[in-house]
Amino acid sequence: MKTFTTTIALVILTITSFSQNICPSSFKRNNGNGTCNSLGELRLSFSPSCPVNMPIIDSVYIGGIKNNVSFAAPDNAHCGSSNGYLSYCVTSGNMPPANVWTIFFHVNGGGIYSCTVESSNSNTLSVKYHSFDATINDNSVTCKWITEEEINNDRFELERSFDGTNFSMVAMVFGVEENKGIQQTYKYTDKSSLLVNKYVVYYRLRQIDNDGKFTYSNVLAVRMRSNNSNTLVSYPNPVSNYLKLTVNAVENGNAEIRLTSLTGQTVASKQTTVNKGWNNLQIENLNSLSTGLYVAQVLINGTIIGTQKIIKN
Repeated sequence: MKTFTTTIALVILTITSFSQNICPSSFKRNNGNGTCNSLGELRLSFSPSCPVNMPIIDSVYIGGIKNNVSFAAPDNAHCGSSNGYLSYCVTSGNMPPANVWTIFFHVNGGGIYSCTVESSNSNTLSVKYHSFDATINDNSVTCKWITEEEINNDRFELERSFDGTNFSMVAMVFGVEENKGIQQTYKYTDKSSLLVNKYVVYYRLRQIDNDGKFTYSNVLAVRMRSNNSNTLVSYPNPVSNYLKLTVNAVENGNAEIRLTSLTGQTVASKQTTVNKGWNNLQIENLNSLSTGLYVAQVLINGTIIGTQKIIKN
């Protein structure tokens, strides 16, 4: 059996001083019990101990989509042991059932950051994913996923949604019979007329075992049009060594600049942060790229907010 590869990601959005264990090592949901009485409780475990400055939860994202749950200030009554945890009572909404959360925190006195955390009781999966992403080309979307291992895998069903909640299957792709330690690439281009004039489209993978059991991947949120909210301008074009991008973001967040080939292969990428409003971004060291046509993408909080075709000299 295999598990998702989960990277504990830390993004500092403001300059501040933190200890090294500000990101939780895992989380656990308690629905209707624990220290919150009838309310749901979230427990964040830290190793080796809780941070000195208690993190306050601002928001929770699942697959790049903001969840509607909110939490009270943390209770540190259980932080005395070496495996202590912070307790957060739910104040509104419902805790998402997903086993991987991206949580945005702040601490009193300044400091904003995010952590990607895995549930301590998440189930093992039959497929170990390397990546799952999407590329926009006019009014079509190419979804590409790469697996590192597959055991007992029968097929993938690519599902699409326009509201992030109700999904329907758009393609079925059968997996290899057995894949241990060798990357396997899958791809499907969605050319449906339903994509025309849509602002955002969501995709996920439903992976089905030979015995009928199934699991879901994370959700990709792809912005087809700007909707006058996020605006992307890139220059120079053609490009030689660096590419500058001007982005108008509707919120603070994590950003990724991604350069892909026309076949969807990522050839260069850069992680950064953006603030609400206009941001000037740049990706460098492009001299080694071959001459040709590429696609520049900018993602904010996991959502593709714009793409532009770039010519490399």
